[in-house]
Amino acid sequence: MIHRNNQDYITAFIEGYICAIIGERMTIAKVSEAELDNAKHSAEKYVEFQIEHSDFSEEEKEAMKKDYKLWAESAMQGMKKRLRDSGRLL
Repeated sequence: MIHRNNQDYITAFIEGYICAIIGERMTIAKVSEAELDNAKHSAEKYVEFQIEHSDFSEEEKEAMKKDYKLWAESAMQGMKKRLRDSGRLL
């Protein structure tokens, strides 16, 4: 468990969650899987940059990188399912 800089980690998670909720609620148009994959890739690069430039130790950074990639994939699959179920996924 990460003990130092927990506030930064929690803030990043909450910001990501809020953006995901806003993005989902504002999406009224149809979107393709390729567009979602591109958005995920951009988000991953941003998170990776933030982790690299944080004050965490190298060990903590590596753990975060592994964790966020699993989270991103899980979130993307859930989003695709919701869009597919609502008929908005091309």
